[in-house]
Amino acid sequence: MTTPRILSCVALLVLTLRLTAAEPTVREINVRGLQTNGTTTVTVTGDDLGKTPKLLLPFPAKQALKPGNTDKLVVFEVTLEATTPGLHHLRIVTDGGVSLPTVIGVDALPQLPFAVKVETLPVALHGTLTGSAVLETTFTGKTGQKITVEVESQRLGGKLRPVIHLYNAKKLQIEWAWGKPALSGDTRLTATLPADGTYTVALHDAEYAGPAPGNFRLKIGDFAFVDQVFPPAIDKNRKTVELIGTRFEQVAVPNTKGTIVALPWPKDGSWTGPRPFVEYSTRQEFEEVNASAKPGKPQELPAGRIAVSGKLMGESEDRYSVAVIPNTKVRFEVFAERLGSHVDAALVIRNDMGATLAQAEDSPGTLDPVLEYTVPDKVTAITVCVIDSQKRGGARGHYRLTVDPLKGEGLGDFRLTTPLQRLSLPAGGKAVVPVFVERRGFVGKIDLLADGLPAGVKLEGATIAPDAEGALVTVTSTGEVPAGLLAWKGRSGPTEQPVTLKGHPLERLQPWLATEFAVAPTSAKTADFSIDWKSLPPGAGLSPGGKLALPVKLTRTDVASPVRLTLLTNQTTPVVNNQPVVANALRVERPTEFGAKVSEGDVPLLIPVDLPADAYQVAVLAELLSADKQRVLANAVTSVRTLPVKLPVAMKLASAKIDAKLDTKTGAMVEVKGAVERLNGFAGDIAVSLTGVPAGVPVPAPITVKAGETAFVFKLTLPVTTPLGDAKLKLSATAIDPKLPAVRVKGRDVEVTLNVIPPPK
Repeated sequence: MTTPRILSCVALLVLTLRLTAAEPTVREINVRGLQTNGTTTVTVTGDDLGKTPKLLLPFPAKQALKPGNTDKLVVFEVTLEATTPGLHHLRIVTDGGVSLPTVIGVDALPQLPFAVKVETLPVALHGTLTGSAVLETTFTGKTGQKITVEVESQRLGGKLRPVIHLYNAKKLQIEWAWGKPALSGDTRLTATLPADGTYTVALHDAEYAGPAPGNFRLKIGDFAFVDQVFPPAIDKNRKTVELIGTRFEQVAVPNTKGTIVALPWPKDGSWTGPRPFVEYSTRQEFEEVNASAKPGKPQELPAGRIAVSGKLMGESEDRYSVAVIPNTKVRFEVFAERLGSHVDAALVIRNDMGATLAQAEDSPGTLDPVLEYTVPDKVTAITVCVIDSQKRGGARGHYRLTVDPLKGEGLGDFRLTTPLQRLSLPAGGKAVVPVFVERRGFVGKIDLLADGLPAGVKLEGATIAPDAEGALVTVTSTGEVPAGLLAWKGRSGPTEQPVTLKGHPLERLQPWLATEFAVAPTSAKTADFSIDWKSLPPGAGLSPGGKLALPVKLTRTDVASPVRLTLLTNQTTPVVNNQPVVANALRVERPTEFGAKVSEGDVPLLIPVDLPADAYQVAVLAELLSADKQRVLANAVTSVRTLPVKLPVAMKLASAKIDAKLDTKTGAMVEVKGAVERLNGFAGDIAVSLTGVPAGVPVPAPITVKAGETAFVFKLTLPVTTPLGDAKLKLSATAIDPKLPAVRVKGRDVEVTLNVIPPPK
């Protein structure tokens, strides 16, 4: 790896200790599906599969390990009873721990490896396709027979961009289909067969350059599916929703806990594909009304955090009059493509005459639009319109519009993620689970919990501080941990959010699987391989723009293998223009390894100039490598240390609020007074600047507070036309170090309120 190894870039961290057996690695599974009320043969190839591996599934199943298994290949016979169809995770558990999950399909279809001829329909054929290959299979059909052909690849974590063709016995094309956004890039066709005879299904990549992994699941026959749910989000009073797929059908909403509710399949039909779900909303939910009277008077919606679900019909435009507060910002967002809808939604804000004031279409990563709008002065309602840019619409053209008055810098909520999906714990061992928070205007601490935590396992440091970007949670066990599944969540007051694996292929299709976290025991002994801090002083801290050596020591019985060291931190890598900027993150100065027989040394830490939090957590992961450095034989992690940020300067203001009484002729003059404080050994000059002054007020030049001095004064001249009311002024102090002229380290900004008072009448 050529870039510095930092936690936020690591997707496969497994912070456990093992020497007797490594965690299993799965390279391929065939087949990637299980049949309900039937038996399926599943072949797994990989590494470190052990002598007696088991499948870890989220539902009851009878499994039998067939004779002749090796460390590289195992075969299971899996028998299911009446299991709910859908997409699920399959994992392998061995003495070394648990593998990463593989997405599989579960339904009533027979699950078979891909073959050039299908004997009986319906069927699900499993295989792999990469490069320019074209795969063909045949089946016998009858006149008038209805056939659906569907490919699942990207929904299973594959990268195939599938295109399918249906040919008759003369190799004339009857139907074809390519990837659809509503199917997450997968594809489906339906056809009525025109005559008795042999039919061919051909499958290839859209660019004849299929990337790996190219795994797919090709379903052929007469089966039922659901693509959309309307409305996609409801309040607790709603009892039914509509399933949109093979047909339109109302189903009851189960009375369950949680914000995401998996819906039941209709009783009749052979159902397959992702399981439908509905979201319990935390906002007021509305539905579009008077759909047949468009265009017409906009539907009125109240102020606050609300949402409205509707369906676009053809070239129609859905209009809503939304109550707003003057001089505030409101965020509008449409969910359509992300819900499986085929409309290409756009947002338009119009005035009373119908003229366009603002509009938005695609946003990063989706065709769905997002628009932040500043409400003009004296405006208490605006007209928000949802349209289909492609003018398709129809009964399947549904959408959900959300309205969020912005609080400060965001929505006032948060989202939690982790790069981990598994945890392998030895008896009496420990691990570290990083959890990161995306604060969307939310300020406050977040308590982390894990539902399904086994007995004897406890969490330490499971709190994200109010100004922190995340937490390194230490997980310890007192005995052997049973294999199972758990789900992490974060709670702050009444608000509760799940911890998800960002980028999981099922995050949008079956979001509860993106929260699924596996835990399993490992036969490793902590005495064989461990790492700890060597002599990190209690007063160690992070000096912005500087360096810090993190001293560590190893205890290991294997002294011949190299050890790779990786920095773990609760800081997320800063992002600029949707791109991570590693140079602005805590990071190692260079890749660090201890050679054979080396058990002590330093991890060189580079500290960026800008560190917004007051403290950051760090730990060091040690990975014992094989001689060729291609496999991790064991790993261990230090305890988590919290290091304070050591800023060189701070400011104190004489007053946090200043009144400016305007004179009818001369306006006003005020002074912003304060003092700087030099910290952590800094003794040089300090530049102080002031911004945020009201319109029409000259911006004062920065002041340099010389070494040995502390006081500063900004004089502001306010004209008579200065806007009345409060203005938030911001003061910034920057240390000037002559030894590091290119480095400018700022202290924490402080605010002062300038209250502009009108002249007396």
